[in-house]
Amino acid sequence: MKKKLLILIIISLLTILFNATTAAESKYNWEQLINTTQKQLAENESDIVLNYTLAVAYANTGEIKNAYDIIDVFGSSVSREDFNTAVSPYLADWENYQDSDNLLLLNYAAFREVINKDYREAVSLFEYIFKIDPENLWALNHAAAALIEIKKYDQALNYADQALSMQENEYSHLIKGYAYYENGNYFRAVMEAASARNLFKALASEEYQDFAE
Repeated sequence: MKKKLLILIIISLLTILFNATTAAESKYNWEQLINTTQKQLAENESDIVLNYTLAVAYANTGEIKNAYDIIDVFGSSVSREDFNTAVSPYLADWENYQDSDNLLLLNYAAFREVINKDYREAVSLFEYIFKIDPENLWALNHAAAALIEIKKYDQALNYADQALSMQENEYSHLIKGYAYYENGNYFRAVMEAASARNLFKALASEEYQDFAE
């Protein structure tokens, strides 16, 4: 009996360890896109679409600080009109995005809505991305971040919790901290901020620029 119990305990521990260290992976090879885009940017570092592509790829691998830093370049040197002019041709004829399974273009569309502050449409797009790419926890986080912008804090908490159930990450904790703060639960906000301390410090130390109108 003791031997069987010991075996069950070992199996349980191994299962917990495996789940804690195994990262959920998107269907799209974002790492390869990062490598390819970085090489292209070496030849044309000011290209808006290439910079946007790299930011989108970083955002889908959890490199949130890198994604923010690139978008900050847009905010300080590129107008929102110029950005939309550069990106829109890739999204022409998209009357119904749910007819598409192109994860790159779907992400182009979703983050474009974030940049243009149409957060409700961004949420819908990120939700659809997660539907067709269910191992991409970052889509859940980005949906949660957009929900924060429209003050849907409970739903944002739900999505962040789902992302954390897939993989421990600081971005989910940061989103939860913000949602709890806005809900007036300051103790839990502090606890979540502590769990996101590295990302919190990295983002708080910068003054990110919005796009020029």
